[in-house]
Amino acid sequence: MKCEICGKSVAFGNNVSHSNRKTNRMFKPNIRRVRVLENGTRKTVDVCARCLRSNKVNRVTVTIKQPVSVAAEPVVEAVETSAEEIVSEEQ
Repeated sequence: MKCEICGKSVAFGNNVSHSNRKTNRMFKPNIRRVRVLENGTRKTVDVCARCLRSNKVNRVTVTIKQPVSVAAEPVVEAVETSAEEIVSEEQ
């Protein structure tokens, strides 16, 4: 795989043993498949970890929609009092 931003790909080298024998090996880049916002559209791109870390890409943020809960309105009990009762309570 190859980073679509910087072009980083597999590099080749040698494993060197204690006796100095050399065998071939591969150095693989840390490639991640990421959703990116590019020209106003969402696109999936292969990007290396260094490009992600240095913010060379605008990642798409995933928003999870919460269910709308209908809160029950508090029930207020109306108490009817007459003017005579109010006067009697004050005294």
